[in-house]
Amino acid sequence: GSPGLALLLWVVGTLMAWAGLAVDLEYGCMLPRSGGAKVYLEYTYRHPRFLASTLVAVQAVLLGFSANNCIIFAKYTIFATGQEPSDWNTKLLAAGLLTAITIVHGCFYKTGIWVQNVLGGIKVVLVTFMIFTGLFVMILRPSVSDAHASGPYAFREGLWDDSDWAWNNVSTALFKVFYSYAGLNNLNNVLNEVKNPVRTLKSVGPVSLLTACFMYVLINVAYLAVVPLDEVKQSRELIAALFFSRVFGAGFGNVVLPLAIALSAVGN
Repeated sequence: GSPGLALLLWVVGTLMAWAGLAVDLEYGCMLPRSGGAKVYLEYTYRHPRFLASTLVAVQAVLLGFSANNCIIFAKYTIFATGQEPSDWNTKLLAAGLLTAITIVHGCFYKTGIWVQNVLGGIKVVLVTFMIFTGLFVMILRPSVSDAHASGPYAFREGLWDDSDWAWNNVSTALFKVFYSYAGLNNLNNVLNEVKNPVRTLKSVGPVSLLTACFMYVLINVAYLAVVPLDEVKQSRELIAALFFSRVFGAGFGNVVLPLAIALSAVGN
């Protein structure tokens, strides 16, 4: 409903993610071995046997976020081709990607690892680039292409206008914030491969959370400074594409960078 409420939810979501991280840190330091939540639940709920393992498997299959990343990949890819993402072409492309990834990881193990490493590097470069783009927009305040009449940073004047505090909207927004922090416990899954796992977990966890919070808030402020609010409310997953199009113009802004975001989703 409003920029102020949106940014506030990012901060509140970060504090709630901190609470979840505290649980992961407690268990990770007590049981410093690979497996993450599966190991912790098996340790906590030992009877009946295999109940915790089965529930973790069911949750991973039915509620895992691979499908979301496939949809984001499809929408950004279709956007980069200059077409309008529709329900059918988005789902078709997303299903094709999910099928291809399953085949690669199931039949070509080493190739899957190589592809994952390459895409992971692209993700790091993309996040860094988005941070500097946000700083460029906020500090230098350049004129962006096709800027709305009120100009950049106009959202500050009506920071809390049209705030919608309905529980349904707030809870949905917080779920999406939590999704953005879904990788915080990844280190817990591979602690057998980490030197000094307890010391590393204690330092890396909080630093990762605070760094991510700073980056997310910074990028969202940059979005709001460039993209008109009415377009923000209609953009859904394509907000970054609109942002890049306005900052860098046609070509690089609405083709190359959206494709980079699509590859980032594939890497996830």
